[in-house]
Amino acid sequence: MALSFPLALDAFFGGLPVRTSTFHLPATLAVSRTRGGAVKTARVAERLWQGQITLPLMRHAQAAQVAALVSVLCEPGRTFLVHPRPLFAPIIDPSGAALDGYVPTIESIEDGGREFRIEGLPPGYVISGGDFLSFVYGSNPTRFALHQAVTVATADGAGLTPKIEVTPPIRPGAAIGAAVTLVRPFTKAVLFPPIAPISQILTTSGLTLDFVQTLG
Repeated sequence: MALSFPLALDAFFGGLPVRTSTFHLPATLAVSRTRGGAVKTARVAERLWQGQITLPLMRHAQAAQVAALVSVLCEPGRTFLVHPRPLFAPIIDPSGAALDGYVPTIESIEDGGREFRIEGLPPGYVISGGDFLSFVYGSNPTRFALHQAVTVATADGAGLTPKIEVTPPIRPGAAIGAAVTLVRPFTKAVLFPPIAPISQILTTSGLTLDFVQTLG
């Protein structure tokens, strides 16, 4: 059966063996200087998550399976879901066990999108600075928002957090009541065509995959 896109985490990215990885949010700033010595900055494009993973030595058969999926993703318009590495669960709850039976959702979003509140958490649950979270919003296209908490927030007895600042700011279109994913939060990405790996007698090495978030 033909694959559907974006490829689910378990269909590609989540199952890859990883030797090294990067995951970051590059700045998109233009910087200028006035005659009076003031430095001015301005955003020139949306900030998008970007990453790179390098795979370990693999047997040729395993490498061929990965290469086939990579080839499919090099076709125009093909996308896949990714999650942050190496941190892809709350710092205080790395297994996500404390969230069993709970469905966190967006309770409110402040103007400008810098802060929001989550409800539906276990009482006393802590969102730490550095935790990632995601939610889905919009249609045609459906967009996959991924954010990182900047400030610490502890849910009250009703499971509601105070305001949490996130980076990047939440974009227009996010809906109150949207489910928030805290364990393996994800976004949609496109793959940059990779350089072919090096095949040796028994193994294949050197496959490095670069990707960037897409809002399309």
